[in-house]
Amino acid sequence: MYNNKDSVLLLEILLIGLIIFLASFNQGFSGFGFAITSIPLLSLIIDVKIAIPLAAICGMILNFILAYKLKNFINFSELKLLIVGSIIGIPIGAIFLSKASPDLILKILAVVILVFVIINTTHFIKPFELHKKWGVLFGLISGVLGGAFNTNGPPILVYFYLKDWNKFKQKAMITGFFIVASILIVSSHAVSGVTTKEVLVKAAFSFPFLIGGLFLGMSIFPKISTRMYRKLILTFLAAISIILILR
Repeated sequence: MYNNKDSVLLLEILLIGLIIFLASFNQGFSGFGFAITSIPLLSLIIDVKIAIPLAAICGMILNFILAYKLKNFINFSELKLLIVGSIIGIPIGAIFLSKASPDLILKILAVVILVFVIINTTHFIKPFELHKKWGVLFGLISGVLGGAFNTNGPPILVYFYLKDWNKFKQKAMITGFFIVASILIVSSHAVSGVTTKEVLVKAAFSFPFLIGGLFLGMSIFPKISTRMYRKLILTFLAAISIILILR
């Protein structure tokens, strides 16, 4: 017979699975946003120091699948300076994650998400001819955020937006960067001791939800207005970030 402890554990697994499903759906639909969607929600039900490496492992699996599908459109030579910056920044962020208090991590994460939402809704940054050397700085900032919070996306999205590439090239290049960055992030978490047995077990239970969400998002993508969907997601993320700041 199930006791109270078993029921709570089962409920936790289901909630984690639903969050992973939602975040994977978002990634499959828009090409980004897994970590920034999943981590705030996961941190409401499990410790943030478990939520972050859990999301990193799931995100790496997603990126492998997406990279395979987009492999003919990814040019890694155009990503090398971003990757160099990330290699420097990720260990710094991972050390911060292993040492900082969960409350501080949540507050910083909430601010990062809110800034991301503001940038995407106000459009106050306009595209211009950005020299490729700036990739090191954007990669460094992305690496620190990735190592600490597994939210390396915002600086990279801003960088590609400033490059003013078409949406197809952007999606392929974002995926190319994320596959390298996610491997580095997961490796840094493992070396710093952040990735525990509990994290690996939760990742294993989340796998079916991850696959289901990813492929559902990819299949629905042609049928829904991308503009409307992203507005809803940004509103949702803004609400989550405010909750995290106020809690």
